[in-house]
Amino acid sequence: MYRAFLRSSFVREAEFRANFWAKVIVNLGWASFFVITLKVVFGHTESIAGWSEGEAFVLAATCYLLDAVIGTLFWFGLTELPTMVRQGTLDFVLFKPIDSQFWLSMRRVNLDQLGSLFGGFALMGYALYQLDTIPSGLNVLLYFAMTFWGIVIYYSFHFMMMTLSIWFVRVDNLWVLSDVFVQIGRFPTDVFDRILRRVFTYVLPVAFLATIPAKALLGKSDIGFLSFAALWAITFFVVGRFFWRFALRSYTSASS
Repeated sequence: MYRAFLRSSFVREAEFRANFWAKVIVNLGWASFFVITLKVVFGHTESIAGWSEGEAFVLAATCYLLDAVIGTLFWFGLTELPTMVRQGTLDFVLFKPIDSQFWLSMRRVNLDQLGSLFGGFALMGYALYQLDTIPSGLNVLLYFAMTFWGIVIYYSFHFMMMTLSIWFVRVDNLWVLSDVFVQIGRFPTDVFDRILRRVFTYVLPVAFLATIPAKALLGKSDIGFLSFAALWAITFFVVGRFFWRFALRSYTSASS
């Protein structure tokens, strides 16, 4: 099924090739703009909350890679859920012989986010060049594992926010709540005071989106955080799954 989704998404992008390349270029442009912004900031200081320029670029690259994967795999598909509830097209999804959560999450693969993905890897290469270091194999594996669990955490949170549209039918901007979640994650949690750092790590796991994966690549994160990240991600996913099932009991379809 996912292969069919991917093929359909490729055909859709191929129909509007100019639009595809325009979005790729725009995404690369935003990455360049972010580099310039960081350069301006670190032109006036050597570090921010203990993060050097190179380390800040690692964090920025992690954010870009996170955004790229999220935008490519599931963000746009789930964000259409409020419109589907309001227009009644969710009815057709629920009648399909396929898991509704899988269909809603994975049916739309946005290949035009490849620009952000390339930009993220280019930014990471530049960050490591700035640091003049090559991470160990263990740190690289830990980084990608942490990033994976961070994506699962964000996916589950975003899915639950979009599920609220079953009750709040006319609210199309529920995605803003998820966006706030990820916007906070763009900042290293070290810039916050001790209480907020603990909240964003152990209560609302924003730190696992970018800060802790970046620290893992830099060799500054305890491997024990990997188990904690996995626990958070699995918990969020299971809660999101049950929340979706519970919400469907309140869904009365467009014809009711």
